[in-house]
Amino acid sequence: MTSHTSSHSIYYGRVSTSEQNSSQQRAEAEALGCNDCFFDEGVSGYHVAPADRPEWLKVMAALRRGDTLYVRWLDRISRRYDELHNTMQVLMQRGVTVRCTMNGMVFDGATDDPIAKATRDAVLAFMAAQGEVDYVNRKEMQRRGIQLAKEEGRYTGRPKSVDDAAVAAWKAETGATIKATAEHFGIGESSVKRALKASRA
Repeated sequence: MTSHTSSHSIYYGRVSTSEQNSSQQRAEAEALGCNDCFFDEGVSGYHVAPADRPEWLKVMAALRRGDTLYVRWLDRISRRYDELHNTMQVLMQRGVTVRCTMNGMVFDGATDDPIAKATRDAVLAFMAAQGEVDYVNRKEMQRRGIQLAKEEGRYTGRPKSVDDAAVAAWKAETGATIKATAEHFGIGESSVKRALKASRA
């Protein structure tokens, strides 16, 4: 457990599978100059709750009022609406500021302004819901694609890790870079480029 009296910056990173790696997130944390960095490797953001992740528990033990928590995107905390919403509310009540490095969004837990709080909480609720819907829709598109390929006799084994349309839609919706999109889906940048090209075909 980290003890401190002045405000600290803490970075939390997570990757979902053992095939992925957190190198980009680690480099980002180093560039930010964070005081503490914690990474859960090979841990699903949908199937494993934050409270069941060893490194996230260290984050919660280290955070104090006035601290800043950096994450690549809110889905690093959780891809489930209830878990993300509840966890973010705990962070806000602690007076922690959460900064998303991918698009610069800031959720200020230290504000006392009621309008700012209401706006913040409304955006949080929307983003939490969007994260779960994105994950569920992506999995459903994969399932349907596999089923269709089987019916047409085109299924030859392991499917593509993501759906091209899902990649293109998420990038367009968030305004993310190709690099950020690749990290979000756990694929290579070349795969993102192919997905974008296929979606325009």
